[in-house]
Amino acid sequence: MKYAVISDIHGNIFALKRALDLIDQENVDKIICLGDIIGIGTRSDECVKLLFSYEEKLICVKGNHEDRFLYGVPEYIHEGKYKMTEEDISQEHWIRDHISDESKKYLEKLKSELVIELDGVKCAITHYPLDDNMNYEHFIDAPQMEDLFEFFKKYNATINFYGHTHNERIKVAKDGTWFINPGTLGTTDFKNFGTYGILQIDDNKNIAFVTKAFNYDLKAALDDFDVMNPPRKNHFRDKFFGYKR
Repeated sequence: MKYAVISDIHGNIFALKRALDLIDQENVDKIICLGDIIGIGTRSDECVKLLFSYEEKLICVKGNHEDRFLYGVPEYIHEGKYKMTEEDISQEHWIRDHISDESKKYLEKLKSELVIELDGVKCAITHYPLDDNMNYEHFIDAPQMEDLFEFFKKYNATINFYGHTHNERIKVAKDGTWFINPGTLGTTDFKNFGTYGILQIDDNKNIAFVTKAFNYDLKAALDDFDVMNPPRKNHFRDKFFGYKR
């Protein structure tokens, strides 16, 4: 079967629509979303509704931005290294105010991790690896093979999916264990494109994965910050899109 793998949409409806158009052309059987559908961008609600319109075709977990929306804004983030400012909190409240009850119900159903079989292959799906207390493991921007084995050891899965870092990273161990991060779909992070992945598993359980880069109407996404006018629009355009007006 054939699967699309997406992560870190971050409220960018312009990127999501384009990516899903391309994914639809791939004739995939399922779409695997690794969380952070919402936050940062301007159209979180629209992203949730569009993604969940795929219904049974969608396999999805929640990310840290969904946790903030559902359970409240933490005083500290980034492993306690950064204290949320009043401006940060106002941004989170703005996002909350722009997400409908319908979308909230979708998000409330999401789990933080899934361990499932795809075509007879055991897979772990999470936004970022979780420890036994369901807290995110220590953040590593570019984890090495030993880090990944340590992070994912509790799952004992052949394919391990994660996002969160916004960096596309595919590693395959000698024993055939896969670690797949498709990169960020919705925050271009100083690039002019988003990324997603296509996974294929054949009848003999052979695994193939390819990352796809795609362009979309980045100008429209950036201009929409002025249209919607969230509290931290300049910060997010600069930090997550490499843009300064």
